[in-house]
Amino acid sequence: MSQSPRSNPATDPVSRVVYATDNSIYQVAPHGVLVPETAQDVADYLAANFAAAVRRPVVARGGGTGTNGQSLTDGVVIDVKRRMNRMLSLDVANRTAVVQPGMVTGALNAELASHGLFWAPHTSTLNRATVGGMISTDAAGKGSAVHGRASRHVLALDVLLDDGTSWRAEPTPLAEAKRLADRANRVGRLWRDLLVLPVTAETDLGLPELARGFSGYGIDRLRPATEIEVIDPVPLLCGAEGTLAVITAATLRLTAIAAHTELVVAGYDQFGAALDDAVELVDLVAPDAIESFDETTLERGRSSPAWPALGEGVGDRDGSVLLLEFSGADPSAVADRVARLGAALADTGRSYGHQVITDPDRRAAAWKVRADAVGLLAKVATGGPERSARPTAMVEDCAVPVTEMPAFIDGFRRILDGHGLTYGMFGHADVGCVHVRPALDLTDPAHAALVRAVTDEVTALVARHGGILWGEHGRGFRGDVADAFLPPATLDLMRAVKTAFDPDDLLNPGKLYRPLGVDEPLIALDQVPMRGATDRRVPLKVRHRFADAFACNGNGLCHHHDGAEVMCPSYKATGDPALSPKGRADLLRAWLVAEEAPGPTPDPDAETERSRLGQALAQNLDQCLSCSACSGRCPVEVDIPELKSRFLDRYHRTTGRPFAHRFLSRFEAMAGLGRTAPGWVTSAGVRVAGPLLGLVDLPTPKRDRSAEAPPTPWRPGQPAAADVVILPDVFTATLDPATLNAAVMVLRRLDYEVAQAPFRSSGKFDHVKGRRRAFAKAVVGQADLVRAATAVGMTPVVVEPAVALLHGREYPAIAPDFPNGTQNLVQVIEARIDRLGPAATPQDVTLLGHCTERATAPSWPAAWTRVLEAAGHRVDVPDVGCCGMAGIFGHEVGNQEMSRSLYDLTWADPVARSSSPGRVAAATGYSCRSQAARFGQAEVIHPVRLL
Repeated sequence: MSQSPRSNPATDPVSRVVYATDNSIYQVAPHGVLVPETAQDVADYLAANFAAAVRRPVVARGGGTGTNGQSLTDGVVIDVKRRMNRMLSLDVANRTAVVQPGMVTGALNAELASHGLFWAPHTSTLNRATVGGMISTDAAGKGSAVHGRASRHVLALDVLLDDGTSWRAEPTPLAEAKRLADRANRVGRLWRDLLVLPVTAETDLGLPELARGFSGYGIDRLRPATEIEVIDPVPLLCGAEGTLAVITAATLRLTAIAAHTELVVAGYDQFGAALDDAVELVDLVAPDAIESFDETTLERGRSSPAWPALGEGVGDRDGSVLLLEFSGADPSAVADRVARLGAALADTGRSYGHQVITDPDRRAAAWKVRADAVGLLAKVATGGPERSARPTAMVEDCAVPVTEMPAFIDGFRRILDGHGLTYGMFGHADVGCVHVRPALDLTDPAHAALVRAVTDEVTALVARHGGILWGEHGRGFRGDVADAFLPPATLDLMRAVKTAFDPDDLLNPGKLYRPLGVDEPLIALDQVPMRGATDRRVPLKVRHRFADAFACNGNGLCHHHDGAEVMCPSYKATGDPALSPKGRADLLRAWLVAEEAPGPTPDPDAETERSRLGQALAQNLDQCLSCSACSGRCPVEVDIPELKSRFLDRYHRTTGRPFAHRFLSRFEAMAGLGRTAPGWVTSAGVRVAGPLLGLVDLPTPKRDRSAEAPPTPWRPGQPAAADVVILPDVFTATLDPATLNAAVMVLRRLDYEVAQAPFRSSGKFDHVKGRRRAFAKAVVGQADLVRAATAVGMTPVVVEPAVALLHGREYPAIAPDFPNGTQNLVQVIEARIDRLGPAATPQDVTLLGHCTERATAPSWPAAWTRVLEAAGHRVDVPDVGCCGMAGIFGHEVGNQEMSRSLYDLTWADPVARSSSPGRVAAATGYSCRSQAARFGQAEVIHPVRLL
C-alpha cells in the first residue's frame, strides 16, 4: 500500500528548526516533521517506518509545552496539534467525551462549559497544552489534591503501536484479555506480554508515597482491586510520554463545574511561614487547592496587569502569599469552610491578614497573577552585559510528602545558595510540589555544567525526603536518575512494559525506560544539546542586537488557542508554529548561527542551507503583521516586529530591495500632497499605483469641508501657541481628516487651546520593512517636534494609536535619547473628564479594540470606555483579536487570504451586530476602521466622533 502525501514527513530547514525546541533548555533537530490529518495518516507512516531498512525514532508532539524535552528527537516528530484537534463526540448525560490528542485543553473546556462540565486536570498552560500531551505526562496542577492527575480522568485510549497497528486500551475483564492473547497477531502478543507481568493490586513496588502519585507506566494500577478481575492498560500509557504508543483519540471522564467558589488570599512576611501554614491547613480545613508564592515570585507578580486582584490584600508588603480555593454546590457550605480557614489562620498567627474573593472575574484575575508570575520570572535577566542569566526549568517540579515541604525547601535553598544562584519558588503546597527556577546563562559553559551538578544534588535531597524529581512536568531527558527513586526489581518491571509495547525502542527512545535486552543507557540530561551551546556560536555583540530572539524560552504562550487573544495573528490564522513568535525567534537564531558561525572552511552545502534559511525567514516574516502584540503579551516580551526590522535591514543589504519598498517609504509624504490635489487625480493615481506595487484596496486622501476653524499652526522654534499641540499623522491628517477635526473640537470643548505641528513622517512603514536608516531619519524629525513642544510647555498629542505607540517603544529603541512627553488623545481627554458634557443622544456603542493598544497600552482602550460612559454612552467591549489589516499588511496582494480569515475570526460578528438600529461601532485604529469597511461593508468611526 502506498503512502499518502500526508504520511511523508517534511524535512525542510524551517520545519527542522521550529520543531528542534520546546519549553525546555534543549535543542534537538528532528530528521523530519509529520503533520497528519487522520489517525490513518499516522498509521501509514508508522507501518512504512517499521518496514524500512533504516527505522527512525518517532515521537508525537502536542503543544510543545514540555519543560524537559519530552517531544524532542533526532527522528520524526508527529505534530498532532495542528490538524488532529477536535472533539469527536460528547455524552453529557454520562459525562464523557472523545477527543483527538491535539485538542487544546482550554479549547475543550470552553466547549464543555455550556454543558456545566470540564476536564479536571489543570495546568497553567491550559490555553496551549493539548489533551494528548497532558495525558502523556499524566499532568496535574491546581486542584490536584481533589482531582488527582490526568490518568484519573481517562477512560480509554485509541493508540497506534510501533508498527502502525491500532489498539484500544481500556479496562478489560481478565477472561477477555486471555481470549485476545490467543490471537496470532501484534495485539495478541501485546496482551500475552501484559498478562505475564508479575504484579497485582497488592504488589509492593516501592513507589514513593505522594499525594501526586508516581508518573510513568502506572504499573501499580494495571490490575486494580475490583469485584471482577480486570486488566487496565490505560494507566501504563498515562505518563508514558509517547514511549509506548501514539495516542490518536482519548475517551475522557468529565467533571461538573462547581456551582460556587471562593478564593482566600493570605499574606505572609516570609515564604517559610506560608509553607508551615500550608502543611497545617491541608488537614485542618482541606481546601480544594493551596498555591504558594515565594518573595521573588510575588515581586514579579506585581508586574501582571491582573495584580490589583491580589493587591488589595497584599498591598506594598514584601513576602509571600498562599492562595486557598474552596468550591462546592452549596454556597453556605463553602462559606463555612472559608470561615473555618479564617479561624485557623488566626490560631496559627503566621499570616498578617487575608482577603476573601467571591467575584468570579476577580478570582480569575488572581489566578492569572499566579500564571503570569511564572512567565514573568523568565523575564528577569541578571549578570550584566557579559552574562544574561534567566530563571531556568530543570529541577522545577520536585514533589515530596506535604509534611516534608518546609525542611525540603530549606535544603533546596541551601543547594542553590551554595552555587550563588538566584531563583524563584512557587507551587502546589497542598500536594508537596514546588516549582523552582534557578537563574542560569546556558551560553556560559560553567553555568551549563551546573545543570548536571544541581540536578544531582537536588535528586539526592528529594530522595532523602521521600519524594521524586518529576512531580508534575514529566521526565523527558531526566530518566537517567530513576534508580534514585525505584528499586531494581521495579525498574525491571517498567522495562518489561516498554518491551511489551516497543521492543525495538522506536518510540521516543532513550527516555523513561529502555526495553529489556537493550544495554544502551538512557539519554543523560547533560548529553543532550542545549540551546545555549548553539547560541554561544553567535558573537555576543550580535546576540545583544537580536537579544529578543535569544530571550525566547519556548513557553509557547504565543500558541494560545483563543482567537480573541491578540497574540499572534499569523499563528491564529494558520496554526503553523513557524509563523508564531516562538517559531520566528527560533528561525532568527538559526539564521544568525549560520551567518555568524559558518565553520573554519567554506562548505558549499552549508552555504546553500544558509541561503535557503535566509530566504525562508524573509518569506516567513513577510507574513508577520508587525502588530507588536507579542511585545506586550509574551511573558519575556519577545518583540518580533523589532527583530523583523533588524533582520530585513541586514538581509536586504545583500539581496537588494523590491521597488515597492522604496516607493512606499515615501507614501506618507506623497499622501499629504494627494490631499491637496483634485479628487479624480488622487483616485486615478491610486488605481494605477496599487497593482504595480502589488497592493489592493488602497485608501485615497480626503478633505473634510465641514471642519471648524483649524487649530493654530505651530512650528518648532516658535513660542507656545496652545496647551496641546497635535502631531499630525498620515492616517488622521490625510486619510481620515474627519477624525482629526473631531479631536480638535473635543479638545476645545474641554477648554484646551489647540495647536497643530507641521506634518512629519512617522517612519512606520520603514520600520516594518527594515529600512532602518530611513526610519532613524523619521525618528529625528519626530524627536525635534516633541522636544520643541515640551520645551515651551505644550503637550504633544497623537491621535492614531499605531503612531502614538511608536513614541513609547520603537522610537526609543533606535534613539535611546528620544524625549518623553507625548500623549495619546484619550489621555488628555480623560485628564478633563469632569468637563465632558452629556451626549445629546446617548448611544449603544460597540468599542472594538486596536490589537496593539490592547497588548502594549491596555490603559488606553480602558480610558476610552470611561470617557464614553462619562458622556452617557452605553459601551460594550467585545473580545476581539487582530482585524487583519495592520497598516500595509492587509493591502498586500499576497496577504489577502490571511487578512480576510483574521477579520472573520473575531471581527465579523461584532461588526455585523453593531449595524443594528440604535447601535454604533467605534474603533481607535484607522486600519481597523478600513478593514470593517472593506470586508464588513460597515461604517466604524473613531470614538472621539461620539464626543
